[in-house]
Amino acid sequence: MLRLHRLRHHAVGRHVLAPCSALTRNACAHGTFTARQLSTSSARLAQVKFAHWIDKETGKLDTAKLETKWKTRWAEAKPPVRKPLTAAEIDRLFYVLVMFPYPSGVLHMGHVRVYTISDVLTRFHRMRGKHVVSPMGWDAFGLPAENAAIERSIAPAQWTQQNIATMKDQLSRILTDFDWDRELATCDPAYYKWTQHIFLQLFKNDMVYRKDAVVNWDPIDQTVLANEQVDKDGRSWRSGAVVEQRKLKQWFARITRYAQDLLDDLNALNWPDHVKSMQANWIGRSEGAEFEFALDPPIPDAQSKAISVFTSRADTLFGVSYLAIAPDHWLVSADHLPAEHANHVLKRAQEMLSGSSGGGDRSQRTKDGVFTGLYVAHPLDSARRVPVYVADYVLSDYGTGAVMGVPAHDVRDHEFCQINSVPVHIPVVEPESSEFAEESKSELPVFTGQGVLRRIPENGIYGGMRSADARTAIVAAAAAIGSGKSVVNYRLRDWLLSRQRFWGAPVPIIHCASCGAVPVPESDLPVELPKNIELSGRGGSPLARATEWLNCKCPSCSGPATRDTDTLDTFVDSSWYFLRYTDAHNTQRPFDAMAASSMMPVDIYIGGVEHAILHLLYSRFISKFLWKTRAYGTAAVEHDSTVSSEVKEAIARRETRGARNGEPFTRLLTQGMVHGLTYKDPSSGRFLRSDEVQTEKGNVPRVIRTGETPTMSFEKMSKSKYNGVDPGATVDAYGADATRLHVLYLAPPQDVLEWDTQSIVGMQRWILRLGRLVDTACASSARESIVCALNARNKWSKEARETYRHTHVAIQHATESLEASFSLNTAISALIKLSNYLATVKDCEHPTFGFGLVCLVKMVAPMAPSIGEELWEILIQSKCLHNLGLVDTPNSRIFAQSWPVLDASALKDVSATVVVQINGKVRFKLEDMVPDQDQSELVQIASTMPQAQKWMFEATGQPKHIVKVIHVPNKLINIIVK
Repeated sequence: MLRLHRLRHHAVGRHVLAPCSALTRNACAHGTFTARQLSTSSARLAQVKFAHWIDKETGKLDTAKLETKWKTRWAEAKPPVRKPLTAAEIDRLFYVLVMFPYPSGVLHMGHVRVYTISDVLTRFHRMRGKHVVSPMGWDAFGLPAENAAIERSIAPAQWTQQNIATMKDQLSRILTDFDWDRELATCDPAYYKWTQHIFLQLFKNDMVYRKDAVVNWDPIDQTVLANEQVDKDGRSWRSGAVVEQRKLKQWFARITRYAQDLLDDLNALNWPDHVKSMQANWIGRSEGAEFEFALDPPIPDAQSKAISVFTSRADTLFGVSYLAIAPDHWLVSADHLPAEHANHVLKRAQEMLSGSSGGGDRSQRTKDGVFTGLYVAHPLDSARRVPVYVADYVLSDYGTGAVMGVPAHDVRDHEFCQINSVPVHIPVVEPESSEFAEESKSELPVFTGQGVLRRIPENGIYGGMRSADARTAIVAAAAAIGSGKSVVNYRLRDWLLSRQRFWGAPVPIIHCASCGAVPVPESDLPVELPKNIELSGRGGSPLARATEWLNCKCPSCSGPATRDTDTLDTFVDSSWYFLRYTDAHNTQRPFDAMAASSMMPVDIYIGGVEHAILHLLYSRFISKFLWKTRAYGTAAVEHDSTVSSEVKEAIARRETRGARNGEPFTRLLTQGMVHGLTYKDPSSGRFLRSDEVQTEKGNVPRVIRTGETPTMSFEKMSKSKYNGVDPGATVDAYGADATRLHVLYLAPPQDVLEWDTQSIVGMQRWILRLGRLVDTACASSARESIVCALNARNKWSKEARETYRHTHVAIQHATESLEASFSLNTAISALIKLSNYLATVKDCEHPTFGFGLVCLVKMVAPMAPSIGEELWEILIQSKCLHNLGLVDTPNSRIFAQSWPVLDASALKDVSATVVVQINGKVRFKLEDMVPDQDQSELVQIASTMPQAQKWMFEATGQPKHIVKVIHVPNKLINIIVK
């Protein structure tokens, strides 16, 4: 097949298309085609006109039939036979990954947007010659399916499979092209077998552990609640009971061991800066010190003689007024608290944990506290005793579970002291100057900035030191006596993996009274969920009630044992699915090392910014763990004798070229949300349904009941706001191609998209214009091939040169938008401009017209696939492409074609209009000038113009003296004379 990518630049700037067909060679030899060669029978043309898809009465395109035609053709294509990739294929590989959806059963406009973006990039890169991987699957485990199953009395598996089937059909309706032979669902035992395997690998490498952790407990339903199941008042969404905080044994992954790696490798990722900042802030690296505050007096048989406290402000150590510990700190115990304080402290601590001491989110109640009766000694002044309080804002699983309170230099600490009547120690740091004092000024008498330690007795020898110097000296002094040390702390906490639900992957651990926690043998995986279990949302974990499933034998000692009744966090399922796609049907391992190493990392990952922290962080962690343990990557195949050296080198190149060190995603595209037009009653603020609003002439909406003008705004689509848009109804009314184009054109992918159904008709009209252009080209056969025309480019008319330039300007803009900036709206704009220009071309038989149209259809195709396919077929069947010398195969599909190649030399303007100023005032213009002429030539030309006689010559006819010339190439020349 002869394709446009074979058009090449030669040293002299000429362009040829080789090899030519016999028809083209003959035409070039004679300078033109014969009438017989160029003619196409009227009967043949009648069969291929795009106009035949248009209803003569309504003037509308029959999108349903046209789309059905091409979906049927696509479905008839044989699925590819997956073989190990060659070195050349690895070098050309481009992995496009879109975040897989939860199968809710309903495709909303946000789905349409993200999957259209993904599909456009997939088709574009295939046309660019890439070996594209574009898989799809289902994030199918989780609480929503379990709740839906309870409400509908249906098994979660049945509910989920029905929804998957529905959504696959909906994805087909918007003309997406995914690698369905790689499809997976996280609820499939064939998938979660390997999720459990990965958990066991973490267990084997001491990367998971079990400890007590706080959960939300519903005392009426006797079950654990997710955070989203607790309302703002701290009550259960189902029973209405006040939610309690209880401790349960839970599984955690040691993600904190990877904290520095996760932070360091962010810099090399081609991600949006704000996403990298969100990840960095979540990891939260802090350089500071850990001080030991010795219990004073010591507590016999306590697990520690001191309370460890981390701070990033060691320079304020001498300003500490109290220590605050978490309500569930080990010291909050009847065995450790003074008898006269114990009952009151324990009661208050339980209230803090249960949420009854303030209601709602604990993180919002930061000033509740109680004195424990305990004291500690200052790390550098043992004679000074510091009181210990239990504070609601301190969390036991963050840091050491204790913090030091410095009210003179921390606003929260100051407020805590005021509310709990804690004596406030004097300020120990002061501003270096009044300028710094103003910058750190707050409403309270608190200085929070860096400064100089005050020369007061409390600061001792450190008085007069700057904050940075004082921190170093104070930590060194504490380290010398064993009461402190420099440490790096992270905000990141270990990943809580356990969920007390049914619809998830069971934790593959067996609990034995003799052997403890024992891994399920690999040969016994998957640990499948029990069948026919009753779900009620009450009474604790459903798995704990499935006695036949629960009771088993210990794999180690064969004694009686029980299975772990927790299921894994659904983030575990989604933390490795992109690796499973590389080898989706492997029954022996999660994925073949060679397959994954050949395709990873993902080249472009597309999804919502709401997943910018947890999902991406956990995926990075698991990917790095698997890479470090040589499940995939260069090291995984290094000693594999079945892999050729050429393939190993290609894998090494891919790993080096993309994200490194096991990072899974080289580039990230976060698409914005889709907002819908919302109407509100101006009096009550109530959201109005569409049938409560009437649009009058001039598009002025009125509230039908009152006649008032409603308040209008674009807001996130939701049922309660009556502003949702049904994608199915939109496709039915306007067609999938127009819907896709409209979604892409309304806003750049990264921005919020304000959906406006009324303006979609503009895309319908554009599609019709494209059809008319193709019909025009088919009726006006090219006089010669584009090969011959390019070889005689110096003989082109101005219109031909301008047509060629407009074509390549569009190629440049569309290519850059799809490859680099992802400004897909800009790409469509460039194509609309090209189509508008082509509609003005008079000589439609010149090959530059046909060439421009061919390029236009190719570039439209990824965004409007069925339209692109149909227009291309018409161009082939009408012999238009054949006459241009572009395609020799009559049944060629458009997505088998190459993306148009940019000819940079064509971007120069064909002609220039130069404004002529004399002494700074516009006097005339030089039209149709050769571009890039130098100023001496322009001055000479300007002086010969009749309009110049008055301004550049004396009455005697002598030229005036030219003092200075100001020249803006191709725009303006200002001639200063006297």
